[in-house]
Amino acid sequence: MSTSIRRILPAVLAALAVFIEPALQTCSSHTDCSLNGICQDNKCICDPGWRADDCGELDVQPTVKYSGLNLSDTGTSTWGSRIIHGPMDKQMFHMFVSEFPGGCGLDYWAPFSRIARAESRTGPLGPYNLVEEVVGAFAHNPTVVFSAKDGLYALYYIGCPMVLPSSCSHMQFTCGKGNDANGESGISLATSPDLRTWTFHGEVFSTGGGGAWDETVINPSAFVLEGGPGSDDSILLAYRGCPYNCHPYPPYGPELISIASASSYAGLYKRVEGGPLFKDENEDPFLWRDKRGNYHMLLHSLEPEGGFGLGPKVGRHAYAASWDGPWTFGSKTLAFNTTAFFTDGTSIDFHRRERPQIFFSEDGEMTPLYMTNGVQEKGKAGSYTLIVPIGQEFKKFEQSLGISEAKHDEL
Repeated sequence: MSTSIRRILPAVLAALAVFIEPALQTCSSHTDCSLNGICQDNKCICDPGWRADDCGELDVQPTVKYSGLNLSDTGTSTWGSRIIHGPMDKQMFHMFVSEFPGGCGLDYWAPFSRIARAESRTGPLGPYNLVEEVVGAFAHNPTVVFSAKDGLYALYYIGCPMVLPSSCSHMQFTCGKGNDANGESGISLATSPDLRTWTFHGEVFSTGGGGAWDETVINPSAFVLEGGPGSDDSILLAYRGCPYNCHPYPPYGPELISIASASSYAGLYKRVEGGPLFKDENEDPFLWRDKRGNYHMLLHSLEPEGGFGLGPKVGRHAYAASWDGPWTFGSKTLAFNTTAFFTDGTSIDFHRRERPQIFFSEDGEMTPLYMTNGVQEKGKAGSYTLIVPIGQEFKKFEQSLGISEAKHDEL
């Protein structure tokens, strides 16, 4: 190739690129759009908050550097959270979060984790301040939903009361059948009319039985259907199951996802027929129903190049037209990865980013506005809770609260 051609070739290719659009995946049904949009003229039109050819990726935006709950400078770790808008005070946002005090980092979540409530008056992004302990150690995996039928908030979690060691160390203990290694197994419930006073109901969902694929049950995520009195499915409970003690796979069995339903938050919960919803290994399901009546989950993927610090492939999405299936696991497009971008122009590629939960719009559209994750930076023992905005609709929500972008810059 002559020197003159080599000189002009980059410019020619750049000019051609303006006129050549990359090939897009075509669709033939809304299912091809991950049920996060509609298929129109063989192209997916994504709902607000979603992007990619198949609408399978959350439209995550840069976040404020100190959003969420980061207590790293005090030696306290947190992990994941659910945000609840104050029922009486609309300037108040509550966070229910796993907290590990006393300098015990993420590796010591069992047995040191407890559930705490934090508050923010600066919007859903926070920052949040810890206010009180809700459930003492050992307690983990908090998620909260509101049942209008009962007029109560329902807090689902795992755990049981423990006498903690005097220093950060591991210990073998059980909270119920299915696990005698670290307290994993069995989902408990507490209810409250005001998010401050709680009635504890004990374990409401337990092991699938000896030898079952879900002998250990953990990672609750509830969604209220409001089926009404007499309904058999007024509340759904997604969970992660695995064999006894969640022994590594193989030979024992993988960590898989399923759903149970009940006519009341307190149970009795009936498992969906057919066992796991899909064969792919995941944990930390977050369940919801969209404005069209379709069902979705965000998941922490345990695939190679993801899992627990193995790479960026940590966020997956699954969807179904009916909660009892069949479910489609979105293996083509990552819902989110390990990198978070900040409004100051910096970014962090986290070692771990897990436990996704979403705060939705309150207008009935079920538009995702914010995602919370438990995160751990590379080379750090501690962890904290990160909140990122999604799409552009969050700006309208913050404007309705009197929060400006300039105010976030001051935080």
